[in-house]
Amino acid sequence: MPPDTISVVIADDHPAIQLAVKSTLTEIPTVQIAAMCASGGELFAAVEAHRPDLIVTDFTMGRSEGNDDGLRLIQRLRQSGPDTPIVVFTMLTNGGLLTRIQESGVAGIVGKDEEPAILRQICMDAVSGNGLRLSPGISARMASAGAMAGGGISPLSPKEIEVVRMFAAGSPLTEIAGYLHRTLATVATQKRSAMRKLNITSNADLVTYARDNGLT
Repeated sequence: MPPDTISVVIADDHPAIQLAVKSTLTEIPTVQIAAMCASGGELFAAVEAHRPDLIVTDFTMGRSEGNDDGLRLIQRLRQSGPDTPIVVFTMLTNGGLLTRIQESGVAGIVGKDEEPAILRQICMDAVSGNGLRLSPGISARMASAGAMAGGGISPLSPKEIEVVRMFAAGSPLTEIAGYLHRTLATVATQKRSAMRKLNITSNADLVTYARDNGLT
């Protein structure tokens, strides 16, 4: 059963999305927005300060010193507050990456292009502890990925996905290594491994793959 008052922290690096999520959730009488954040660093500070009943966060936000996003963000949130449900509100279309997010222990995943009522319902289900909930759009994308030739969800490991995602966003390998706390040799090996699995031979094709599969 959800608490009488539901404290929510919202994180997205686009102010318009923050306001849209706030407007959507405050239609629930028991919801109180404790904080709205634009980065991973702001999100962790807000979670520490408010200890919310629910976190609603984007997956891809600006990365800089002290600001995680992506799978690292979710992992750190889960470690710092394993009992706090997380709903990921995202434009991601890549079924493989969505599956990785599902496996990370979040309570729900909702597409930003879906009806506000869907976000409200999944957030309430998350607070009520009703198990993992996927919006219809997210479920369809993941089902489509599962139906690909060979039936595999994604040929890439979570670590390879993070490297490809950051590389396609324009980060050099040295920056990726520092951000992920891996050696440069490890990151270079993971990039080569990803390209080999995808049968890609050029950096330009790797960037195109990332863009076409919703990794950027």
